Amino acid sequence: MQRVIREGLIPILLLFLLIPQASGIGLGASPDRIDFGMVNPKEGAVRELYVINTGNEAERVMLTVEGVNLAVDPQEFDLPAKEKRMVKISIDNIDAGEYRGSILIMARPSGGDGASGRPSGGDGASGLGLGAALRVPVSFHVKSEIYRNVMGAIGLSAAIATVVILWVRRRRL
Repeated sequence: MQRVIREGLIPILLLFLLIPQASGIGLGASPDRIDFGMVNPKEGAVRELYVINTGNEAERVMLTVEGVNLAVDPQEFDLPAKEKRMVKISIDNIDAGEYRGSILIMARPSGGDGASGRPSGGDGASGLGLGAALRVPVSFHVKSEIYRNVMGAIGLSAAIATVVILWVRRRRL
């Protein structure tokens, strides 16, 4: 019985030893969702997204767009502990329609060779390692020029019809 307890206890203790390493990584974003609303295809739109390092160590942050055609600047950067950085999210040259997607923000401990943010291990291994990630939903509707023209024509027709009806009623009195 004691052997079972010792053998089961060792993996649990090892797990608890690894948890503090991961808890030093913290990641936040503001706003937590981006809704561009109605976008004119000729003008495009720009929004700001703040990436926040809530952890106690510097992080290497990477942003990936999923499901929509957005420009993200910058896509990858180092972020010191307890700091935030503004990222520009923009829509440009996109067809009319309704779009939904997300921006995946991933972070891992920064360090290593400094230039690439890769860990400096003796074996030269690289990769994400332990890190954190969050997803920011994005939505927007690109209006069609035809839709705008049709709505303008309907509005103008309604205004003309109102004027004609009022004019006819006035003549009858």
